[in-house]
This record gives sequence, C-alpha cells and structure tokens, in this order.
Amino acid sequence: MASIAKSLVGPLSELAGSSNNVTAIGIGVATALLLLALYFAMSTQSNDPPSLGETIPFLSNSLQMASDSKAFWARALRKMQKLDSEILRFRLAGRRAFLVTGETKTNPLFRTNAGFSSDYYLNLLVDVMFGPTKRDLARFVADVSGRGKIPLPGTEQIAEKDRLWTGWHSIFADNLSRTKPTNELGARFFSNFATRIDNLFHPGDWHTIQVADFLHRHQTECAAKALNGTRVFEENPDYFELLDAFELAIMPIAFGPPKWLNPKPYRARARFLAMNHKYMEGALKRYDWGSPEASSPWEPVFGSPLTRSLVRWGLDVGLDTQTIAGIFGIQVSNQNANSVPASAWAIMNSLVSPDTELLGKLRQEATAATMLDPDTGTRTFDIQKLVAMPWLQAVYTETLRLRLAFSVTRDAVHDTEIDGFRIPKGSMVQAPIPIAHYSAVWNVEGHGTDEFWPRRHLTTVETTSDSGEVYFREEFGIGSRSAYFFPYGGGINICPGRFFAKQEIIGTIALFVAQFEAEVVGWVMHDGSPSDREARNGAGMALSQPDRDLKIRVKRIW
Repeated sequence: MASIAKSLVGPLSELAGSSNNVTAIGIGVATALLLLALYFAMSTQSNDPPSLGETIPFLSNSLQMASDSKAFWARALRKMQKLDSEILRFRLAGRRAFLVTGETKTNPLFRTNAGFSSDYYLNLLVDVMFGPTKRDLARFVADVSGRGKIPLPGTEQIAEKDRLWTGWHSIFADNLSRTKPTNELGARFFSNFATRIDNLFHPGDWHTIQVADFLHRHQTECAAKALNGTRVFEENPDYFELLDAFELAIMPIAFGPPKWLNPKPYRARARFLAMNHKYMEGALKRYDWGSPEASSPWEPVFGSPLTRSLVRWGLDVGLDTQTIAGIFGIQVSNQNANSVPASAWAIMNSLVSPDTELLGKLRQEATAATMLDPDTGTRTFDIQKLVAMPWLQAVYTETLRLRLAFSVTRDAVHDTEIDGFRIPKGSMVQAPIPIAHYSAVWNVEGHGTDEFWPRRHLTTVETTSDSGEVYFREEFGIGSRSAYFFPYGGGINICPGRFFAKQEIIGTIALFVAQFEAEVVGWVMHDGSPSDREARNGAGMALSQPDRDLKIRVKRIW
C-alpha cells in the first residue's frame, strides 16, 4: 500500500504543476483511486461481509455520512434488504468500518468482554462536553478498568480513587436506576410543571401556543430545576439561552473542522462552561455539607441527590472545580436535550394522527392514573401506574423509534468476529439506530415503518373479569422485535437516565392530554410563519429536533 501511494506522488506532482493539464490531473487521480480500489479488493477475505459500495471510492460514504446521515443510513438499509444481510463493510475517512443490525450482530457490542470498547468516544465526549482540565481529562483517559466494581483483567493496579468511570456509574445506578429516587425526581418535575401550567392557563380560557416552543421553554426549566436546583438559574437569567447555544455546538466541535476554521461553536461552549464554573466556585464556598439540606430529597443549591452526589464525588476523587462545574452543567443538557423534543414529537404526532381513537385513549389512561391530594386539592399522577399504561407506552415507544438518529459505536480492541464475519482489530463497528428502528420487522399492514402508528406496539387480548364478563383490552409489547429497538444503547454503557426520561416524557404527554382540550391550527416554522408541510427530523444530539412546529389552540379543562 505504501509503495503504491509513493509511486503516484511524483507523476501527480508533475501533472499538478502544468497549468494546461487539468484533464491529466483527473486521469491521474482516477488512476490512483482505481489502484487503491484494486488493492483493497485484493485484501478482501472470504469471511468478510458484503460491501456497502460507493460512487467515488474512499470519499462518497464519508461525505454522505457527514453531510446527510439520514440518507446514508437509508441507503445502507436498502442495501441490507437487497442483499438479505444484516452487516455491511465500508470505509469511513479511510478507516475500516462495519454497519450492523439484528440480534446476533448487535449483541456483541453490548457485552463487556466481547472485544469491543466505547472508551474513545466516551473520552471524546468528556473532553467536549465537560470542558475538564488537562489533568482531569488525562485521568479519565487513563482509567481503562471498566465500569464494574471489579476491575477488568490487567487493570487491577489502578487505584480506587482513579477508577473514575466505576464511581460515575455507581452514582447514576444508585440515583436513577432505583425506584424510590427516580420517583422522587419525577414527582418534583410533575409538581413543577403542573404549577407552571396553573400559573399560565386559567381554566376555561383559550390560548394559542406552539407545542415544541412551549415545551422547550417550560418543560426544560421545570425538569432542570428538579435536577439541579434553582439557585444557578436565579443567578444566571440567561442560562437556558446559553444552554441552547452550547447544545448546538457539541457535534461541530466533536466531529467538525478545527477551531480556527469554525470558532463560533467553541465560543458558545466556552461561555456555557464559564458560567457553570463561576457558579460552582461560589456555591462550594457557601455550601455546608453537614447541614440537613445536604441529605434532603431536594435543595436549591445542587438540587437532587443525583447532582449533589456527583459534586461530592468530584471533590472526593480530587477533580478540579472546573471539571466538577462541567459535570454539573451537563446534567441539564443530558436530561432535556432528548426528553423535551421527544415529548413535543409525541404530542404533535398524536394531535394530527389519523387514528381518531388515540387522543381519547391517552386521556382515559392519564385520568385513570390521576390522584387527588385530599389536603391541597391538587392533582398528581401515580407514576408507576402511569408509565405502565399500554397506549401511553405505545406512543412513547413509537416516538423513540421514529426520531432517534445516532449510532451505537464501538472499536474492535483485537481481531474478532461477529456472527462468523471477520472484524479486524482497530475497526469501527456501528449499530445505527435508524437502520434498526426502520427495519421491515416494524411493518404492519397499511402502515409503513416511516409512519407514526402506535398501534404497531399493541395487541388486543381477550380477558375475563372477576364477574365472568368477557371483554377485550390492549396490551403493550415489542416481543421478538426487541433486538431492533435500543433507543438508550445497551450493555453497561446503556443510558442511566432512561427511567427518569420515560417518566418525564410519558408524564408530559399525560399532563397535556389530561389538562387541555386542543384544536390544531396548523404546521408552522419555528418563528410562527406558515409552513407548507409537516415537521420532519432535524438536527439533534441524539433525538432529532422537529424542523417545524405545530400551532394549536388550547383550553385548560382541569
């Protein structure tokens, strides 16, 4: 390979130096690409998976994935269906890469000791999103001991205080994977949001709102205050404005051109991180870790036990205040960047759904899970009952199926195989969620995989009541299609906030349908001007933001 490339340098340099030899340059470049293609064709082995192919060797796939990932994944899905294969090989920026879907292909990516690692991508996000000091970033990168309590083989020498990832993982497991703290966090969010609705809407009055805009402003703030307290937002009235700019900056910084070519996102990140750093320095000077508030279910300085535990852990393991501040700030983004647009998509799609029974079913379930506080007269939800409702779960699942747009990505740490196919060391393996979520397994008669149709997740079951009466009810389930639905990733790296995210999304849907009578006005641009079409998937960190909004008239009925 090196000798082939070297042999082309001289002739191409000579051609480039001739002003009248543009055609010759094109021929030279084409020849080089042809020779490279022949080289890689000869290196293909019998147990390699089929190739995705590309129009311009070594360029087309990389350019399309960078500029239009949706089109890239759609093309890959069509190729998989045509070849009846759930794995394809290709090259991404010159690197050997594989796309996989299906149970036998994706499961190895989620197993701890299957020869695949996500360390590179996690450390990249730590650097980009937390803004840690160089020393702290080096500590995260050096921790290769895994997330489990027992270090991975060969890493036993890493000191406990330097096992940053396992400490991080245990805090999220303790605070977001157990029922009691998750329910407490969910209840505070619901209380915040219900109070906000009470303050904004008087029963019986009609108001005109845009769904995505309304949730972006109000759901975000109510969830953020439940998670991180209220003090940081009181001291920084422009917090959410800077948060919006920060979230738009993440992907360009992580995967785009260098700072000198595109400085705007770097400035946006710097402003957001500096704001959190200033707040953290002041908060730590004043905070009394021995006070009753420091062990309470919620307090205004750091909010929930989750965020407070992360701050305390950072101090205990010796992280710099700058790094701790980044961890504090990123909780607001992590919690809302996907949950808020998911709630908007669910409500908008339900309001315009051709299924005329859908809104009534959702309102019926929300009402059935409503509780009335005898002392205050306020309404709240039985959270566990709410998130188990079949129609609400179906809408939640269908929203995540249609709107997520990222890949579970791993690196092969040694030569290995997936379902008998060769995966060389250093290869990138991606399980793109859109390929799995738009797979033919989700087809139902009359409703393609690109259509919002929650009934695809419901089955009608014949049931007998205690009195012997036979009736029919819907049950939610994914069944054998579970290998084609992994909205939160998988394995030990699965999103730790998934339980609260589900409560927040389903709870927001339930609050909306229970509290409001709604009339659709029409699709609009985000500035309120009319749109000639419905919303489509736009940009997003993981879940696609709607590129349009839905204008509606609402009347509060509670």
